[in-house]
Amino acid sequence: MLLIPINQLTLAGIAEAFGAIGQMEFYYKQFPENMRSFAGSIFYVGGGVSSYLGSFLIATVHSSAGGNWLAEDLNKGRLDKFYFMIAGILVAYFLVMSRWYRYKGSDDEVTSYETNGDMIKQQDKN
Repeated sequence: MLLIPINQLTLAGIAEAFGAIGQMEFYYKQFPENMRSFAGSIFYVGGGVSSYLGSFLIATVHSSAGGNWLAEDLNKGRLDKFYFMIAGILVAYFLVMSRWYRYKGSDDEVTSYETNGDMIKQQDKN
């Protein structure tokens, strides 16, 4: 069997391309018609903000973590703890966002408002 070695950066680039297409399609389907260009700009702003957050996270780990997690010599560092910390942050973020997000046009959207002191719940049919 012939195995063709694939460069790690090539594989990451292909994964990023397919992920970006899916994310842009999600934005265009879930945002209102007049905010679609805003959704496209959020995609690129999100990339920039995540880069700054990654730099902040690395600086925070360097200054406050017990031991040297991100050493110059990777054999002496504790990179596994760093990735476990990032995985924990991402799982917490996923749980929060999945709890509060409602798909556009779904039947389980509930809108609540007050009328004369009484709370009325009405199914929102989009």
